[in-house]
Amino acid sequence: MDVYENFSREELIQRIKELETNLSQSAMNNADMEEMSENLANQRKINFLNILMNTILSNVFVAISVKDIFDGFKYIYFNQAAEDFTEVNASDVLGKTDFELYPDPRRAHEIRTEDYSTIKNGRTHKIMVEYEKPNGDIRIVNTIRLLITNPDPGASPLLLVMLWDVTEQRQNELDLIKAREADKMKNAFIANMSHEIRTPLNAIVGFSRLITETDNDSEQQEYLTIIDNNSSLLLQLINDILDFAKIESGTLNYNISYVDLKDICHEVYVSQSLKMTSDVALLYNGDLLPSVRLQTDAQRVEQVLLNLLSNAIKCTNQGFISLSYKLEDGFVRVSVTDTGIGIAREKQNAIFDRFVKLDEFRQGTGLGLSICKMIIEKLGGEIGVESEQGKGSCFWFTLPLSVPLAFPDEEDDNISDNIPEALPGQYTLLVAEDVLENYLLLQAVLKQQYRLIYATNGRQAVQMFKKYEPDLILMDIKMPVMDGFAATREIRELSSDVPVMALSAFAYDKEKEKAKECHFNDYLVKPVDIPLLKYKIKYYLNKNKK
Repeated sequence: MDVYENFSREELIQRIKELETNLSQSAMNNADMEEMSENLANQRKINFLNILMNTILSNVFVAISVKDIFDGFKYIYFNQAAEDFTEVNASDVLGKTDFELYPDPRRAHEIRTEDYSTIKNGRTHKIMVEYEKPNGDIRIVNTIRLLITNPDPGASPLLLVMLWDVTEQRQNELDLIKAREADKMKNAFIANMSHEIRTPLNAIVGFSRLITETDNDSEQQEYLTIIDNNSSLLLQLINDILDFAKIESGTLNYNISYVDLKDICHEVYVSQSLKMTSDVALLYNGDLLPSVRLQTDAQRVEQVLLNLLSNAIKCTNQGFISLSYKLEDGFVRVSVTDTGIGIAREKQNAIFDRFVKLDEFRQGTGLGLSICKMIIEKLGGEIGVESEQGKGSCFWFTLPLSVPLAFPDEEDDNISDNIPEALPGQYTLLVAEDVLENYLLLQAVLKQQYRLIYATNGRQAVQMFKKYEPDLILMDIKMPVMDGFAATREIRELSSDVPVMALSAFAYDKEKEKAKECHFNDYLVKPVDIPLLKYKIKYYLNKNKK
């Protein structure tokens, strides 16, 4: 206090004021420092939380985007998952609207409608919906859309969209469902086949025993008819099962060749005419239809037609069944129409599915139409049905028209060099037949006496005639590449003496007349009478020898 002894009262008061001011300023500076330190800590915490949130949003597998509603629904946020899902960079999205991002304005309108719905309801949630990406790719997604209201007065509300891709998950679920359904269908199929196979077998076995116990001719004939019908049914069941197994394993063979649809339809019409009753007419105006050249598998087309006609015959008690075809742009459309029981509309979509039987009380595998569908699609066509219950049905399929196959050059055909030499005095017969089973039948009955050489088409028959000079030719009429008529005309230019006998399923006079014009020596109709065939072969060989 000695320092202040010489100060006047006024000076002392002034000094005290200065000291108080300095103390006050010091206290204030300390408070500012504390506040600044606290603000800095808070800012650091906020920055860390921002980094943390940005890291989370950038690495989460959910696509997240945010739109500013007051700014025309422009994107203001687009995370990494959104970039990966849409395959569009965030830099190309931010500041733009959906109308600027999607080439198709209809898709942008759909999204904008969803935006308005979310604004109205505050939230929308959709599970497993189709979502079209900007590049047009369709994915299955789950989505959540939220309206975020900004508490700052006058600030724009935001629209938050979150979605995640569940396409693979959905596909796995569908595959599992399909596998379970397939397992159910397979078990039902096995049980059904056991029943279907045992039914005709029961008739075959039972009437085979009865036929040995009766001497009555009419009863024997009746039993034979029953056995024959059930044998045909059993054979069809087995063929369907085998074809289905081959199609499933990808081993069903297709022999593509140049054929005439008119010939196929005619042959099917002839074979099915025998099955008609007096109350149902089978119509086929072949004379009014044009020839249609196709590159296809004639046997498989015939199989489809036989199946469709057989179904029509089973389901038609009166009226008619018609077989026809017409040319369309690049295709030929083949139709089988009937006036039968028809098919209910709700069942038409499943008619070509596997193991489907519209009438559980009718015998069959439920595979016939499914096999037809797989065959026609393999041949490049489509198959379908138009039907009204109680009024009839029209089953149709298409086959593509194409440029005709060129005949292969002679050096391109493979002729086996493994044919054994003829024994002394042994005659050589050339068999031209495209169906292996038919050749094997001839081989079984003729190989003990003759050397046989085998051609699978008319072109090959001509080449083998030139190479082996056979003593007699058994010529099928309907063959791929070159038919029997054309092959015989070429052979006749090389030899007028060699006997040529036609073996054909065509039994009409016009085919026989055409065979005469082509200088066939004889014409036998399939199924061939074996004793007659053997007699004819001996007759022409002896005649030619003289």
